[in-house]
Amino acid sequence: MSTQATEPSRPKSSLKERKKQLYREVILDAAESVFAEQGYDSAQVTHIAKSAGVSLTTLYRVLPSKWEIYRAVNQRRLDELTTQAQGIVGGGKNSLETLLAGIRMQLTFLIHHKEYTRMQLKDVASWSTLGAQRTPEQVDGLRLGLSLFASLFRRTISDGFLVDADPEFMARMVVATQQVRLGLWFERDCDASADELLSGVMTQLLRSWARPERLEELLAGVRC
Repeated sequence: MSTQATEPSRPKSSLKERKKQLYREVILDAAESVFAEQGYDSAQVTHIAKSAGVSLTTLYRVLPSKWEIYRAVNQRRLDELTTQAQGIVGGGKNSLETLLAGIRMQLTFLIHHKEYTRMQLKDVASWSTLGAQRTPEQVDGLRLGLSLFASLFRRTISDGFLVDADPEFMARMVVATQQVRLGLWFERDCDASADELLSGVMTQLLRSWARPERLEELLAGVRC
């Protein structure tokens, strides 16, 4: 009797959770666009709900405040980025190839998710400074990214590809360069192709830090 009584509730519970998750994704997509357009401070939850096509009651049932929505938008994208980064590290490439692949992956992600990138450009004064981040998720994401980049820079220096410099400074400069390049790209209405944007960042990195005797060789690899 007890088993029969509880079994019918399981599909209902599962359906309810799937519906809530669907609403969550729709709300986060809408919120990302609203934050990209208006910034966190100016954005209103009513605008997010209207853009998502849901009532305020439904929105608050899924995510209880604008702050929680903003954090969830960041967490979703940063989880995706972290998953992709894990696929780069340990991929069998040499240290420089891995470093460049990591930078290429991150830039490609930011180019593809334009609304999320515009949201970061509007709300975060400095992408490379932990204290400038708005949410704990952004702080953790930046800390992890800087740690990975600094580790890769140490390896490329040790392997003789790059000059001996401070790996942590180099890591922060890569992130800062992405912010400046992407900001300029948006200001120019995304006039350059993704490949041109990527090539510019890679070329700048190598011209800044490649060992002089290896510069032309490494630049040729980027052009290919």
